[in-house]
Amino acid sequence: MSKIKFYAEKIKQTIQALRKMLASKNFLTLAYKLLHDALHILLFAFTLILIAESLLPGIITAHVGLAKLVILLLLTFMGILSLGKKLELTYPKKNSLHKSKLLPIPIIILFLLIGNSLLGLALWENILITITTLFILILFYQLLVTERK
Repeated sequence: MSKIKFYAEKIKQTIQALRKMLASKNFLTLAYKLLHDALHILLFAFTLILIAESLLPGIITAHVGLAKLVILLLLTFMGILSLGKKLELTYPKKNSLHKSKLLPIPIIILFLLIGNSLLGLALWENILITITTLFILILFYQLLVTERK
């Protein structure tokens, strides 16, 4: 009987120590940073999966549904938001659309994906629709980025 009490007391002490550790600010900060890193990895993977799906339709969705990844992304977002509120983290607001040296890369990828989706059309129609779409997107970007005087 004394061994049962001894082990019950050990389990109780372990649970109390675990609760204390989980409530500490250092652990919450570590969890917040790890969730942030996981979010970046998931967003990168989601981008690659979308590019692969647009180039070869069905290559990913035949094996794994995109809904699982989207749900995982949403859960990660919610975890980051709840930990950020618990840790009382705030960030100054800034213009999220800024001119970047990496901007041509997504534009080129977008150009290729639009062109790939229009392969059933004649070449001149494909080029015309793609250039028109990119022109509209560039104008929309400039409208959002330019500062109003």
